[in-house]
Amino acid sequence: MRLSSAEFKKSILMIFLFLLCFFQMGILWSEKNPGVLFSFSHSARSNSSIDIDEVKENYYRPKAILISSGKGDLYWKLNSKSNLYRLIWNDFKDSYLSQIIQSKPSIRDKDYEQSWEYLSRMKSIILEFECEIPSGVIHWMENLDAASLSTISNIYKIAVHPSEDINNDKNTLYVYDGKNVYKYVVTIKQGNMKKEDYIKAIETASENESVVSMNRLITYNPITEQQELLVSLSDEEKKIWDLLLTTPDKIVLKKDNIDIVQDYLLDEYRGSVVSKRSDDGTNIIFSDPEKVYRYYNNGLLEYQYRNKESVEKGRVEEALEQALIFIEYRRRDLIEGAEIILSDIKDKGRYYAFTFDYVVDDMKVRVLKSRTGSVEPAIVINAVKDRILDAKWYIKTFANNDYSNVYNISFFRFYENVFIREYPQLRNKPVIVDVSTEYLFSDIGTRAEPFWLIETKESQVIFIGMQGKE
Repeated sequence: MRLSSAEFKKSILMIFLFLLCFFQMGILWSEKNPGVLFSFSHSARSNSSIDIDEVKENYYRPKAILISSGKGDLYWKLNSKSNLYRLIWNDFKDSYLSQIIQSKPSIRDKDYEQSWEYLSRMKSIILEFECEIPSGVIHWMENLDAASLSTISNIYKIAVHPSEDINNDKNTLYVYDGKNVYKYVVTIKQGNMKKEDYIKAIETASENESVVSMNRLITYNPITEQQELLVSLSDEEKKIWDLLLTTPDKIVLKKDNIDIVQDYLLDEYRGSVVSKRSDDGTNIIFSDPEKVYRYYNNGLLEYQYRNKESVEKGRVEEALEQALIFIEYRRRDLIEGAEIILSDIKDKGRYYAFTFDYVVDDMKVRVLKSRTGSVEPAIVINAVKDRILDAKWYIKTFANNDYSNVYNISFFRFYENVFIREYPQLRNKPVIVDVSTEYLFSDIGTRAEPFWLIETKESQVIFIGMQGKE
């Protein structure tokens, strides 16, 4: 018997309504029974939707690009937002890094070519990274041919000596891996900065009022033994805003938004995830047979993988990819107003440890622990080739606060007027390892303010608030 057109349409409608009802029942069932085999409710967000190749280079850049005048111990530090900084860094990303990684170093025939200290005092432009970056990471970051072999294991600092080679299409680079120096003669390709552009930048650096002058601290005071430690000695001034740091609205813990928080912070939805809120409401735990997430109302996310003994370490670039995916999955819809920069890589034997810092206006933003008084990075991730083992991350969004001031960034003005007054026992003792100006925020607060940070030989970090004009 043939169905009429009207009856056929009714049958199709009834089938559609039946499937819709079945699907809705499935959603309710899966939410009330998290161990079900099939999950009807799931997040549209997915790790597989992240193209890490499109964003990975945003996570690394030089800590500093310095112009050495060749006159004693005077340097100029470029702001990362300046055109010259971007031009130089793009040159290296587009051409020079790949030539370093994929070619053999040149023969060094002069004694000074083996001394980084001497080379960096000569007229040059110096790129300095936060840490020694393994060549495998450069391979991966720059999408180089995996079959190419690098002579050097790490890249820490690079000095461009544009006046050394007489050929207009060649530049001389010296690469320092933290221990040894390697010489490379690289080709200036079409579209790169010309050699005369590098030379002109060196010759005119002192005329640019926006470029901060720096000096080697060891030359002027015996409070350090670090040959490369640079500080500002002139009365340079900088306007700095306090920052407002808040937990992104979408993941502020509330009574009725557990599913939303889970959607943003967990990887992909798993039907077996169990959630448990603490009695005081300050944190919540999400767990399944493999993973545990603990999330606090101050924006701190802690993650642990349960089966750490059964993992394979792999290569450092493979582990870094896992770390970047972990961050990128969560940051893209939550964090505004700050960069996230890779600042340290450590080989821990069975895994790799990666440190990341928020950066605002070339200043790191780090955490001041209210209970211990210690200073910590905002993001620490331990990873292997195919997964994250542990992670600790203060998830924050950033904006300028309601206060700014003009600060003198002369280290000696700070040293003589503030530091020695508070730590008189350290006067003229070679205990300082590093000096920086950074933002600190309390793990229980919402305001970040500028501080002087002094790292000592004993790995102690002394922090003192910067004093503005008002």
